[in-house]
Amino acid sequence: MNCFRKVFAFKFVCSLLLSGLLASTCFAGTPWRFVVTSDSRGNDNGVDTVILSEIADQIVNHGVDFVLFPGDLVDGTSTQAGMESQLLTWRDAMQPVYDAGIGVYACRGNHEVNSPGHTAGYAAWNNVFTGAYAMPGNGPAGEQNITFSDTHKNAFMVGVDQYIPGQTHRVNQTWLDAQFAANNQPHIFVFGHEPAFKVLHSDCLDDEPTARNTFWASISNANGRTYFCGHDHFYDHARVEDGDGNPDNDVHQYIIGTAGAPLYNWPYVGSYNGDNGPYTPQLVHHASGGEDAGRHGYVIVEVDDLDVTLTWMERNKDTGEYLVTEQWSYTAVPEPASVSMLLLGTVSLLKRKRQYRA
Repeated sequence: MNCFRKVFAFKFVCSLLLSGLLASTCFAGTPWRFVVTSDSRGNDNGVDTVILSEIADQIVNHGVDFVLFPGDLVDGTSTQAGMESQLLTWRDAMQPVYDAGIGVYACRGNHEVNSPGHTAGYAAWNNVFTGAYAMPGNGPAGEQNITFSDTHKNAFMVGVDQYIPGQTHRVNQTWLDAQFAANNQPHIFVFGHEPAFKVLHSDCLDDEPTARNTFWASISNANGRTYFCGHDHFYDHARVEDGDGNPDNDVHQYIIGTAGAPLYNWPYVGSYNGDNGPYTPQLVHHASGGEDAGRHGYVIVEVDDLDVTLTWMERNKDTGEYLVTEQWSYTAVPEPASVSMLLLGTVSLLKRKRQYRA
């Protein structure tokens, strides 16, 4: 009888703790949101301050928790002083977002690197994005403040620089793998400047296809479902088939180079003709007005426990309104490590109970 009671108690405690885990994981609180947009370079000291200021106001009005900005904040210039000046203009346009207490996570694009060169460009970046404006300082050696990760509520965000000398068009995969291994949040959001799969620009991560494939697989293996980028000045959403026949675990590429940079026209929409193997990008939605090229805008991401909805907010060029024109939703996979920790905790609890009764 005592043996039966012990087994029953063990199962009962496991049931209670599992219920608690599921409740805390699947019903973790009120929905929250963030915004993604990129590429705001223009003619006002290297920035399109008109469109960027509009989007900054939209961000504040949405009351989001943070912003991801995957590069090409500015047009760039040949000197460190000039680059700092342009980045300060960008920061000034985004100041309402900072003043609202909304976090801003930005990584570099080619225009923050190519103009003054890596060393001067990196110094300019660090001189502007410092103090309250700094990114998390947990990046690998030589990439602090440009490669980083952070945790917010039930999400894990990673910004990856792709312009370190000697590893252009690649990410620091060793560092990224360690970040994924240490993460215990169900939502994974990775962003960097260049598309992983070529759309219009010829220079992107498929310049290094083996490294790109490793990077893409690492996002999938970590249960991530999205990769945010810019570089091409339009909105393009593609589902990247991985060949297993299950679309519900494919990672989606979101190009959101729409924060003010000159808009591009992609004459062959849906023709992803880069070095894609073994993956197959499939068009989900492309924002283009034909002869009017792309559209400015941003993506708002809502996280509701394990459910995520991504909404493309497209600017109407005639009215200046930002309107919903595409949505996609998915459900994240709960972090399996939590179950292991739960069982360890259950065993520990029962051991303490036996010691107490002894």
